[in-house]
Amino acid sequence: MMKPLTISARGVLVVAALAAATAAWADDPKGEAKTDNKLVGTWKRISAKYDGQESTLPGGVTQLKHVTPTHFMWALYGEDGKVVAALGGTYTAKGEEYVEIPEYGVGEGLDPLKGKPQVFKWKVEGNKWSHTGKLRTGTIVEEVWERVEKK
Repeated sequence: MMKPLTISARGVLVVAALAAATAAWADDPKGEAKTDNKLVGTWKRISAKYDGQESTLPGGVTQLKHVTPTHFMWALYGEDGKVVAALGGTYTAKGEEYVEIPEYGVGEGLDPLKGKPQVFKWKVEGNKWSHTGKLRTGTIVEEVWERVEKK
């Protein structure tokens, strides 16, 4: 037979204090302000050229890229919210060099990129991020992204 679990008032206070501290730490806006990384945030692709050819997304399709201090992830999805392609992994940004190392993804033609550094030159001006480079597959990439502002 199992003994019923009893928690002292002191135990409840300790658990409550830890929960409150964790919640405050997670919601601390200063935590976000500690990084001077201009890339951290959410970006929407506004233009792209691949091998010099303008590439436009089909009507109703959106591409967003989410960047944390250590990782990136982009998703291409339709009006119905269904993801048709996605890619993510780690990245580094040093000087003018931005390097993505895709670790996972779904979609046509993305497997050859996984595990291999994709090197770009990048810059952020205002709310626009542009990067150019050559993928390991040989494709020349020129993309411009616009920061998605909080509503």
